Amino acid sequence: MRKLSFYPRLAARSMRSNRRFYVPYLLTVIGTAAAFYIMAAIVADPGSKELASGTANGQVYVSMFMTIGQFVLALFSCIFLLYTNSFLMKRRQKELGLYSVLGMSKLNIAGIMVFESLYIGVIGIGGGLAVGILLHKLVSLLLFRLMRLPVPFGFSVQPMAILVVVLFFAALILLTLITNLARVGLSKPVE
Repeated sequence: MRKLSFYPRLAARSMRSNRRFYVPYLLTVIGTAAAFYIMAAIVADPGSKELASGTANGQVYVSMFMTIGQFVLALFSCIFLLYTNSFLMKRRQKELGLYSVLGMSKLNIAGIMVFESLYIGVIGIGGGLAVGILLHKLVSLLLFRLMRLPVPFGFSVQPMAILVVVLFFAALILLTLITNLARVGLSKPVE
C-alpha cells in the first residue's frame, strides 16, 4: 500500500521541481485542447446552422470547413505536443539517469511517468476544456459579427465536443507516454 502512494507523490514532486519545463508543456496541452474544443463546439453548435443559411448548401460548407480546420488543428496539436514532450524529456535525462543510478528499476521509473502523464492529462485536458468553454461564445460572437449575421443568444456547452477533446487528447498523451517509456527502456544509466 505504501508503494502505491510512493509513485504519485514522487511524480508530483518531480513536476514541481521541474516546473520551468512542465509549465510550457501544460500550457501547450491547455491551449491546443481549448482551440480544439472551440472548433468542435462550433461544428456541433446548433447556432452555426445560421452561419450560411441564405446560401445553397451553406451549412454543409461551414461544417466541412470547420471539420477540415479540426483535422489541421489535430495535426498541429500532435506536432506541438510531441515536440514539447521531446524538449521536456531531453531536459529530464539527468534526473531519470540519477533515479536509475540510485537503484530504481526502469519499471519504477515507468510508474512515475505514468502518474506524471495522468496529472498532465487531468490538468491539461481539464484546463483546456475550461478555457475552451469560456472562449467558445466569444469566438462564436466574433464569427457571427464578421459575417454580419444576427447573433443568437444563449450559452451552450457541447457534450459531443467535450467527448472528442477528451478522447483525442487522452490518446495523444498516451502516445507521448509510450514514446517516453520507450526512450527510458532504451536508455543506459551510464550515459
